[in-house]
Amino acid sequence: MSQAQPGAASHGGENTAFIVLISCVATLGGFLFGFDSGVINGTVDGLRQAFNSSEAALGFEVASMLLGCAIGAFLAGWLGDRLGRRGVLIASALMFLVSALGAGAAHASWLFVAA
Repeated sequence: MSQAQPGAASHGGENTAFIVLISCVATLGGFLFGFDSGVINGTVDGLRQAFNSSEAALGFEVASMLLGCAIGAFLAGWLGDRLGRRGVLIASALMFLVSALGAGAAHASWLFVAA
């Protein structure tokens, strides 16, 4: 009878702990996406006052964050395969920093949407 390797589950070679970890990370990603949606929706009054936007422009300002997230999620796997996951995570963190600073410093609606 062979010895089981450390960290491996005894159920036919499945690594249950690794599967649970992946599930938790995916769940956390979904939670953070929903949290971001709630945060941007809470800024509606501030955006209205800061940019004096029409209702349509205000809707696009709020939706721009969600559109950016959707495009990023769509491209993340392909970019990760092409450039490596670590590089894409570092680039994402830098783009998030630049975007946050740009959105905070925006003096016009189009700058906010671009950030």
